[in-house]
Amino acid sequence: MKKANLVSWIFCAMVLALVFSCASSASVNKATWDWQVNGDESNGGSSTIVMTEETREGLPAYSFTGNITNQYEYGFVNVKLSPDDATLDLLKQAKAVSFRVLGDGDKYAVKIITSDVKDYAYFEYVFETLDGQPKTVIVPVDYLFQPSWGTSVGSRVKLDLAEKIEFQTTRNGSPGPYAFKLWDFRIHTAGIPNEKDLLPKGAAKPAAAPAAAAAPKGIGGDLGALELNLVDNFQYGDGYQGIMNDKRLFNGHKITPGEKYTLKITYTASRDLEDVVEVGLVDGTPAANYWRSLTWDDAKDLKMAQIPQSKAGEKVSATINFTTVAGATGASTQANQLVFLTKGAGTKGSPGSGKQKAVKFTFSEFVFTKD
Repeated sequence: MKKANLVSWIFCAMVLALVFSCASSASVNKATWDWQVNGDESNGGSSTIVMTEETREGLPAYSFTGNITNQYEYGFVNVKLSPDDATLDLLKQAKAVSFRVLGDGDKYAVKIITSDVKDYAYFEYVFETLDGQPKTVIVPVDYLFQPSWGTSVGSRVKLDLAEKIEFQTTRNGSPGPYAFKLWDFRIHTAGIPNEKDLLPKGAAKPAAAPAAAAAPKGIGGDLGALELNLVDNFQYGDGYQGIMNDKRLFNGHKITPGEKYTLKITYTASRDLEDVVEVGLVDGTPAANYWRSLTWDDAKDLKMAQIPQSKAGEKVSATINFTTVAGATGASTQANQLVFLTKGAGTKGSPGSGKQKAVKFTFSEFVFTKD
């Protein structure tokens, strides 16, 4: 009798161990990662990132702050998660990954780095963040795609060649600060999880009714000292272009027709300009075909605002008044941008054909307001 009880106990224990093992494999949150960061300095850029450790919802978390510049044309910063051997084995079996993020309203990309990609066009998933609110992001592996500018290595990521996880900013050189936090990164090997099953024990429970919306932040204001590179744009235009989609310009506001804005600036250029400087508001999203003018309309002979041509180091001050003639497609920073253009000698349609180098504008004053 005792022997039968012992056998039954052992069998039950084995079943329980198997169940626990299967449940654990479905959501692995005790994996071991080495967290590291880098800016775009290896590309000649000056974007910065600072990582600090903290606790969020009772779990270890990492906070990232810094500034994107376009000293490198496509300025960026990275967060790299390097796994130990056991964690890498799990990553190669992943059906999905998930994590908690508290962001600033910008979009970011999560990538799986694989050894078959040689041009940095890794399989990625771009996700939106909520300004000041935590959210869970679930990424099925099948949702990862290579960006169109890279050399394709196939339609699906090859997990057997996986090396690490990477997070990256997606603002493509648009200058300005950023801030986001990451925690509770999990690998899911048994399927795609449900969000309701992933909320950490220390997280606040979802409210029964939607919470009152936070008071909107003001538009623009004094953005202080800034730098902006106007880079070769002869692939699409006839000069040099610098785009600002700093979220402080509009703070989540969607431009609509008939609005009035004022820009007050003082700057110096790093080289002699070949022409006047033109300034306007644009929508740069795919929904707007990457370029919708919001403050000028050539068909109606409404021109961009202009600032006189200047020489290297000459202090230029200008106050520009805008009236919007079209609306943005959304409230994202990419849909509500400020653009600076200046023409130069080169061949339109030929990237890199400009006779001059990119020109840097160093702003000692930059004040943007809605009238």
